[in-house]
Amino acid sequence: MNEIDILNKLASNLTERKSVAALSNYDVLCNNILFSHDLLNKGLNYLKHIVSELKSTLENDDSLRCDYQSGNDRNSFSLIVPSLLSNDLEAINKLFLQTAPDNRDGIDENNVGELHKGFVDYNNLVTATRQFIDSLVTDAYQLQMLDPKEFNYHALLSLNSFDKYATKSIRQGLFNDEVEDSLSEFKQLGFRDWKNSNITKCQHINFANKVDYLFSELNHLAPEDDSFKDEIKNLFKFSSEFTHIGYISTFFTSQSGSQPIFGSEQGPYLPSTENFSELKYQILESCINFIFRVYAPSIKKCTTKMVLDDRSNSIIGNIDNLITMLEHDIKTRNNNYFFFVCSSLIGSQNVIELPCICNHVNYWKPPHNNSDLFCMGCGSSYNIMGMEGDPGYIITNNGPVKVIGSNVPDFQDLPLNEQQELLKKMAEFSANSN
Repeated sequence: MNEIDILNKLASNLTERKSVAALSNYDVLCNNILFSHDLLNKGLNYLKHIVSELKSTLENDDSLRCDYQSGNDRNSFSLIVPSLLSNDLEAINKLFLQTAPDNRDGIDENNVGELHKGFVDYNNLVTATRQFIDSLVTDAYQLQMLDPKEFNYHALLSLNSFDKYATKSIRQGLFNDEVEDSLSEFKQLGFRDWKNSNITKCQHINFANKVDYLFSELNHLAPEDDSFKDEIKNLFKFSSEFTHIGYISTFFTSQSGSQPIFGSEQGPYLPSTENFSELKYQILESCINFIFRVYAPSIKKCTTKMVLDDRSNSIIGNIDNLITMLEHDIKTRNNNYFFFVCSSLIGSQNVIELPCICNHVNYWKPPHNNSDLFCMGCGSSYNIMGMEGDPGYIITNNGPVKVIGSNVPDFQDLPLNEQQELLKKMAEFSANSN
């Protein structure tokens, strides 16, 4: 193809929207968004507690390592670190506000158009995402480096841009004599010297370089996490396209065309509603993963560098608890679970109850199609293991589990002595097997 061929193909696709599509279960998406949104809120509140505790600790010279105590070169970081973290809390909170699940109260076929998602909705969501990922990556980078020149570079670059258009009143409230002197020194540098001068330095100049550095410094990240590293870079590129009002993002979000009305147990919705929710859920998952995989470990590493071991135990413990909570909860969504069911039930006229780990009870209705084997609460997939006769309980890694349809009570409903007896038999069987 030559340039005209490409131009013609782009013209035809960027001026005529394809028919709309909704490829995910909207009710499942809403449940997943609600779960992830609540989880992000829990993580945000936990982070607020950690930041408050760290700030109080950094204010006490007796808690700091020598380099960060009053009068020493890096003491300013005891003020800078809490400020960076407080800025990040604002970015996380903005993402939280933009990722709430849809409110469908009072929606019917007559007003379903209120659920339409267009340019403003996408731009608000994805711009908040861009700010989240950019802020947390940049600040995690600073927390890892704790280098005066590196911080000077990013702070002075920001001040220089802010100064270009700030109003007199804003400028008066921010630019004191010390800031003016520092900015004046920076402006005397040539543009090419900004990233390597006597007062500034930037070893990893762009977003991707910073991400690579963070992942290389966090030893707990395994080689297979390279895919997540790419995911973060791709999220940044995708969100940049929306933030900068790119051709594709604007075209996609501003031309809705005619939309069919879809229906579910919760009421009607539009394809654009589902498309938007699908993106929202994907963003929530990526950002929560980033917090516990990269951002929280960076705070932990910074704390270890600055605070004496015996004064940092509580903070480190809270960071570890935050990581564990987010990692555990995010893994309970969209998993693959096994259910043990009496074979006589499968294909019968009975409705089979499948209680998911997310607490949603699913009802597998006749004729028990395999296509119905997923959780309407969280989207997890189910595998059914048919068991002949009336087997009672199956021994799993999580202990005894009742085979659905067996003529026995749930294990937790057994009297304590019978539970202990069953566990004893399980231990004996395991020992004999070895």
